Amino acid sequence: MRKLRYLLMAAALVAIAVVAAACGSSGSSSSTSSGGGGGDTAAAGGDYLNGGFPAAETPVKGGTLKMAMNDNIDCWNGLSYYGISWSVFYFMARGLYGYPNTVVAPATDEMQPELAADMPSVSADGKTYTVKLREGLTFPDGSPVTSKDVKATFEYILDPNIQCATGGPPASGYYAGIVGMSEYTDAMTTSKGKDNIGISGIKAVDELTTSFTLTESDGSFPRALAMGWAFIVPASTPHKKTDTPPPYVGPYAITDYQLDKSVTIEREPSWEKNVAAGVPQAENENNIDGITLQIGVPDETQYAQLKSNEIDMTFDGSAPLGSQIPATANDPQFKDRFFSTPDAAVDYAVFKTDKAPFDNLKLRQAVNYALDRDAIVKVIGGKLSRSPWSQILSENLLADQPTDIYTMDVEKAKALVAESGVKTPIDITLANFADAPAPQVSAAMKEALEAIGFKVTVKALSADVYYGFLADPKSDYDIGVAAWGQDYGDAITYFGPLLLCGSGSNYGQFCDEGFDAKVDEINQLPPGADRTAQFAQLSTDTTRDLAPWATLDLRRKVSFISERLGNYVWGPGKQFYFASYFLKDGK
Repeated sequence: MRKLRYLLMAAALVAIAVVAAACGSSGSSSSTSSGGGGGDTAAAGGDYLNGGFPAAETPVKGGTLKMAMNDNIDCWNGLSYYGISWSVFYFMARGLYGYPNTVVAPATDEMQPELAADMPSVSADGKTYTVKLREGLTFPDGSPVTSKDVKATFEYILDPNIQCATGGPPASGYYAGIVGMSEYTDAMTTSKGKDNIGISGIKAVDELTTSFTLTESDGSFPRALAMGWAFIVPASTPHKKTDTPPPYVGPYAITDYQLDKSVTIEREPSWEKNVAAGVPQAENENNIDGITLQIGVPDETQYAQLKSNEIDMTFDGSAPLGSQIPATANDPQFKDRFFSTPDAAVDYAVFKTDKAPFDNLKLRQAVNYALDRDAIVKVIGGKLSRSPWSQILSENLLADQPTDIYTMDVEKAKALVAESGVKTPIDITLANFADAPAPQVSAAMKEALEAIGFKVTVKALSADVYYGFLADPKSDYDIGVAAWGQDYGDAITYFGPLLLCGSGSNYGQFCDEGFDAKVDEINQLPPGADRTAQFAQLSTDTTRDLAPWATLDLRRKVSFISERLGNYVWGPGKQFYFASYFLKDGK
């Protein structure tokens, strides 16, 4: 699902009870950890390698959470495919469905009705999903929320003319199976939004009821209704690019945005009426009064501000970095302020498979064998931050599949280059983010690839334009470093957006008809062990036999927080669980 900066976060299948305890949820608790990386250790209470998060505290209401980030994300209108955008909007806004405010597995991944009155009903052929809204819901101006707003919302978020640089909802592919979707996209594209024919497969049945009809059965479609951009907006919302989102139903809203400088989030006064109408809110949720986010704060400045408690957390993972990570973890004064949490996300190097030289499978496999993943993990921050990894899927989705499809073997890599028939040196351009630790990663990759016959030019770009560059077919690069985390706990959130022919986040234009057919076959299975096992086997087969990219590492989420921030936790789909946080001084 989520596009990530090299430092940003994604969903993780984490099993800890902190948020559950803080919010009145229940469930069993178990922990997972990922090995690998450097030899660093830590004694911090929030380090999963040594024991998890502190016990939950009874929250204090009030106060403003202070955050900072280095580079801005691509947009703040609610349609970004950056994971941290979802993290904020899960906190601020509500859609038909969502997920409980818990990181306890498996409850963290179980959908719940939010604006919908119940889970969707499904037709016998599995193609039509019918959803009914709760009665009495209102937008901030007091107008009622109706099925017309639901239909118009999906037509709004799927309009190709208003998408952010990350591609937004259409790039996900999750809605491609709705009847009339392709016709709608074509009409909106060719007329530049002037010919809105609507999506014929979405119908307002009555005042509160909406139906979604698909071209074929899709066991994952209900999750599409709970995506981080699928919060409901008024039908009157104009289809145009905006700096901030339209009005929606939710406990908080962006009240001020200064381009590339700051974001201010405050309570939405109309929220309590919607809670009275049945929208879920636990007793100890939504404790803070708001958030202030400063944009353009350098990494080193953020690190200094965290140490002195001037900010409460870094929003984009800008601090600590590299060697600062084990140093912070081992500093006794930060014992209860450092966290390292298993993630369900990978960093990977995508090949442009539609052109030379990486239309050649042997060269793609050669790169996989050449890379020193241990060295890459070390420069990012060691085992508290990453583990070497070569599978497509993250660990939580792999069942019993092997995790070391490729290990460093320079001689084998050289042999594959020779077998490819391509004359050396092979000139290639490597694209990556401009901010740390990406330049160090690029340097490690350049050294490894030049040792087997490539000549590498590095192109560094800022986060606000990076994914747009990768997605543009006219962009000049051969390998692009990207990061991805699950949209929810299912392998389709990797295979669908990233590897199907023509998918919006398939930057390398990888296309294999056999692979597509297998994904389609498995995706019709209901959630369960058989679906998981078949997708896991497909990950192994595709990694080994087709090598559409070179996975670099499996992520952990590293966090360093202020001493006044209480009930901090990071976990599954919501990542930052803002609704559970509180400020101990109430300021």
